[in-house]
Amino acid sequence: MIPWYLLKFYAQRHSKFTASCIVLLIINLLFYNLFHIFLILWVFIIGVIFAYSLLSPISVLPNLLPIYSKKSKHKNLGDDELTLMKTVCTVCGLRRCPRHRPELNILAFQPWTNLDIHKSVDDALHEFFNIVLKEFVYTWYRELSEDEEFVDELRTNFRFLASVMFRRMKKLDVPELVTKRLLRASVQHIDLCVQAYKEADYKGDIQQIVLDFMGSNVHCAMWSRKAELEYLRRLVESLFPYILRPQALNSSACFTEADDYDMDNFVPVLKSTCALVRELLAGAVLLPTLDAIANPDLINNLLLVFFDKTPPPQATEPPSPMVPFLGQFSQARARNQSCLRLELKDVINPECPELLYPFMQFLKSEAAVNVLQFCLACSDFNRRILNPDASQSEFSDLHSTVKDLYNVYCAPNALDRIKFDDDIVETLREVVEGPPDQVIKLRTSAPLFKAYEHAYNLLENNFLPMFHQSDDYYSMICGDRPNALLTKQMSSFFGGKLNSLRFYLSLVKSFMQTKKKDFTLAQFGNKLKDVFKSADERLSNNIEPALDGMSLNSVSPSVCVEEELEDSSLDCDHSMHDLSSWRVTIPRIGARPDPENPRKQYFVFIIDIRRLDVEEGEERKQQWTVARRYAEFYVLEQKLTEFHGELLECQLPAKKSFGTNKHDFTEGKKSDFENYLQKLLTKPHLRNSELLYQFLTSEHEFSTSFLPGIKLGKFVKTKLVKEKGQHLDEFLVTFATSTEASKPKSSKLSRRGSDTSLMSTSSDKLSGTHFDNNMNFGFQPPSSKRDLPHQVKDIDGAFDYLLFLLKNVFRAPEWFMGLMFSARILLKETVENYLDYHIEYKLSQVTQEHRLVGLVNLLKEILFFDDDPPRSDEDKRIRYASAYKELLDFLPDVLHTALGNSNTREGCELLLQIFQQPKLNKQLSYVLLDIVVQELFPELK
Repeated sequence: MIPWYLLKFYAQRHSKFTASCIVLLIINLLFYNLFHIFLILWVFIIGVIFAYSLLSPISVLPNLLPIYSKKSKHKNLGDDELTLMKTVCTVCGLRRCPRHRPELNILAFQPWTNLDIHKSVDDALHEFFNIVLKEFVYTWYRELSEDEEFVDELRTNFRFLASVMFRRMKKLDVPELVTKRLLRASVQHIDLCVQAYKEADYKGDIQQIVLDFMGSNVHCAMWSRKAELEYLRRLVESLFPYILRPQALNSSACFTEADDYDMDNFVPVLKSTCALVRELLAGAVLLPTLDAIANPDLINNLLLVFFDKTPPPQATEPPSPMVPFLGQFSQARARNQSCLRLELKDVINPECPELLYPFMQFLKSEAAVNVLQFCLACSDFNRRILNPDASQSEFSDLHSTVKDLYNVYCAPNALDRIKFDDDIVETLREVVEGPPDQVIKLRTSAPLFKAYEHAYNLLENNFLPMFHQSDDYYSMICGDRPNALLTKQMSSFFGGKLNSLRFYLSLVKSFMQTKKKDFTLAQFGNKLKDVFKSADERLSNNIEPALDGMSLNSVSPSVCVEEELEDSSLDCDHSMHDLSSWRVTIPRIGARPDPENPRKQYFVFIIDIRRLDVEEGEERKQQWTVARRYAEFYVLEQKLTEFHGELLECQLPAKKSFGTNKHDFTEGKKSDFENYLQKLLTKPHLRNSELLYQFLTSEHEFSTSFLPGIKLGKFVKTKLVKEKGQHLDEFLVTFATSTEASKPKSSKLSRRGSDTSLMSTSSDKLSGTHFDNNMNFGFQPPSSKRDLPHQVKDIDGAFDYLLFLLKNVFRAPEWFMGLMFSARILLKETVENYLDYHIEYKLSQVTQEHRLVGLVNLLKEILFFDDDPPRSDEDKRIRYASAYKELLDFLPDVLHTALGNSNTREGCELLLQIFQQPKLNKQLSYVLLDIVVQELFPELK
């Protein structure tokens, strides 16, 4: 039963409809004999009431044309190719492999794996990148060196960058990006322009009016041309962890600019490869591209192409074969001739055991000796099976050998399984399960050769570079390392003048800060002598023969001085622990009672540690667990940074102060902390870290107030204090620089807003006729108190954007807008789904082989071969008039009639005039660029 007050409310709200119903009821009562005629009217009224009750202005019908629906992309699919390659071990093929290093993941060093494109497209990209190198690298590098190794590194980084971008673009939902985000930003831009122009009564320069209306709310790249270039540099730098190889991020540091390193910690921020790639992408690719996109004449040309009814060109040649993505481009031009860099064919040669044995020992420590064993066994098998004089008994032996190879290295449950392609494993399984005569197939077929090539590439690309940086390789070249204490002494002496200066300046600092007034220079010498004597006594039992004939002053005792304790009972015990052979995981979290309040509890991370260098049956522990709280991880990061410098690749998320004891919060941080610990164990300079060792073994709380058993500095009343001379880096750098001869001024000029940074890119790129100096704000825009209105905030969908433009730009009459809002209920979902389908269809056409080649060549011509004379103003006016005419013809005649010819022409002219302003186009282009970058790299959000 409907309440009476509700009926009264709607009757008063719709008084005309209520009055009409009452009149119809009275007429029906007076002429009751005509009730069957009035029944038709009553049915219509009841239908109107039901429709009004069920439908609202925000209600829409579902898609009426389901055949025109775009294909959905499963963004969160757990077992897609990219996710599998991120989680599957390259060596054994297991997910979350606890045996091999996590950085052996295939995407960490080869994102182009299984990424194939047509050869013609690959050739076009090859030519494009070669032109980039020729125009921006070879022009100056040829004057420095003829060695191609540096350029080869750039080629590999370009391939890595392009592969990452290609993979991310393949996962991008382009129709949703266009209709949900890009179209929305464009309509918001048009709305702001219309509002600003409306406030000026549609008079004056629309570009200056809109810029004054927006004030400092413009994009930061619009402050000035230097700010624009700086923004692109920062944008590219923020993408480096995702688009560059880890080796490039750790390349040689550039210290020529004062802004390129952190003076507090003396940690290089920019690397040589990173700096060069940054300038190439920001100054040579992105800046000219955005300038071209914001050019009004180019926009008019794009509109003419869009309105052109000529069918797209058809392919005239058959599809070219599929090839690895940029494989030819990244081939090394230089061959390293260093006698210290061994080739794999020489290392695994059984006739050279002096090379093979150390490499085998290294692979044992990496739990990957099975890869080498397979290569050697497969090589021997191939030699035997290719023997044309093989007898039937030898075929039986070869069949047994193949069976052993399959069971040990290819079977799904094999302990030493290597991840081969499924077709290789299936072919070998058929041979193994068949009669011995079937082994002859392996003489002409490719499976075993492909398996050998896969294992050989693993050794050459993954493990051989790691072997070159291992202790086993050092021992093979230089012999066994000396005593640990002597090693630390000698490394301190030969480690460079900064370490030596740090030690002596720490002594000077302690001498200058002493409070004893009668402390003379002689006493200072006695103190220095005592320090050497103390170190010598501690070392005499171990390294006295090694120091025979060596002056005591030639060995720097900085290590023992820095670790000297006020309590002399603590000795310098430097026991080494090879943490690179440890594997850690955080399988779960645990609850612990709060000691301050037993009714409450906190949560800890349960760290599972397993040692690969401990065999079963030994007395030492092979596996154990340690519980650590949230804050203890940040203590570890703080201390590692303090004593080893900033680790750019190993960083924890930003620390939070509140809500860290909740179960959901701790569970959410588990994977981040696990990855952090796993990366720390892969760092060569942390393999003997006492800090990391205590963190993974000690049951005590790991805090800044007390670190038990770690000899890192001075303990004064159980408080850890900083080592002497630890923060003298700024003085040390200045002092070391003053001892060197002055160098010629570098061609690299300062950046980050300095006046001279304008010259880092050619002046014609920063001072264009279209853009002047953008807003001419410099790097400090004036504060603006205006809050820009956003009428598009609550509007969603392409159909709603169309209604918004009809109302605000074309000033459609009320009756037409009412009709369009009624059509919205019926057609909104249908029109938007068809638009998504149409965009997807057009995208499939644009990404055809011959059209991709054309797009790459077009981009190449715009960036590098635009030698055409500048278009005259008359040519630009003719193109604008053509675009305006095509826009009018594009609108249907029904819309012309409904809106009126005057409103239609004024709306089209206003809409086109907004896109004839270069600075406004640049503002919109940067807004759209940010959206695209966030979609491609959601980590930046």
